[in-house]
Amino acid sequence: MPEPPSPHRRYGLLAALVAAAAAVTASVALFAPDPKPAPEDPDPQPVRWSATANQVAFADEQHGWALTPRCGAPTRCDPRFWRTLDGGATWEETALPVDELGRDTGVHLIAVGPRTVTVEAGRRRWLSTDSGATWRRGLAVDALRAPGTPPAGVRLRTTSGTRADQQQKTRPPRLLAWYAPDSGQPTAFPDQPSWQPISVSAARDGSVWATGGNAQVAVWAGRWQLVTPVLPPPPRTFVQVAAVDRLTAYLLVFGADEESLLRPTAISLTTDGGRTWQLRSLRGSTLRGSRDAAAVNGRLVVVDSHGGVQILVPGRKLAAPYAVEEVPALWALDSTGGRLLGTGMQDGRYWTTTDGEKWAQLRLPA
Repeated sequence: MPEPPSPHRRYGLLAALVAAAAAVTASVALFAPDPKPAPEDPDPQPVRWSATANQVAFADEQHGWALTPRCGAPTRCDPRFWRTLDGGATWEETALPVDELGRDTGVHLIAVGPRTVTVEAGRRRWLSTDSGATWRRGLAVDALRAPGTPPAGVRLRTTSGTRADQQQKTRPPRLLAWYAPDSGQPTAFPDQPSWQPISVSAARDGSVWATGGNAQVAVWAGRWQLVTPVLPPPPRTFVQVAAVDRLTAYLLVFGADEESLLRPTAISLTTDGGRTWQLRSLRGSTLRGSRDAAAVNGRLVVVDSHGGVQILVPGRKLAAPYAVEEVPALWALDSTGGRLLGTGMQDGRYWTTTDGEKWAQLRLPA
């Protein structure tokens, strides 16, 4: 019988086999063709416009713009841009700021003045001062020009942001700003409230009312003036303002009910610039929430949590708001002073009213 191999011989044979396999692998790797590189992920197609619903904005009762996108695919929309000079009775197509927005999202339309319109998309901003005939790039979205005094007697569009001309190591404070009617650029107010505004409402006479989180109220009429409102006792958590002019404004006060839900609890009205106030309790009222509130021709119009409309008409004694029947379901309100524009809930339609009771659908061009 042959002698069995010793452990040393077995390990030597195994090592030889491993070395041979490694040599074969190395030769294959040396002489084989280079492997094809993994294909790179293709860049996503640029989104032409990300707005997939109609957008409408009016500077006053007559001058407005509309963006009506037509989407052939979820990531591709071909918009058309329109202007009206007669309150929406007729529309004329005008030029777009750009054909493609790259990967920007969130398109916003701001009607700054009768001939000035601003379009914001993502971080980019375009300005037109000739009703959309020509466009130029503005400051990045959220950037503001150095403080300046707004023109008197001109209805302002407001926003907030940080100054573009300041470099700070710490996070700069957010400032309240107004869109310049002659350029469309947002400009910081020359002085600021000492608290952060939560609700802001601009009136047709150029005044601006703002409220803060601790029952602070201020009105801009050439400078910020603090006023002391009459409010119901705490707990109160939020005060929404709707301005009529520099003397008249409504405050819609919210508080938590017994179910810890945020409900409107009172309405406070001033007609003398905040020196005196009328307070109306909403206990027992059918108003259960507020998506938005605005003033039109002296009346307060509130869109409740279900999209319905309630109106408060001022008089010698502040009355309770009442519900309006047979009105469209609305989402938001925008007042130009003499007319109110209501945004329909998720249907791309817009409605107008001059009294809050009778609403007419705005006919869009497409």
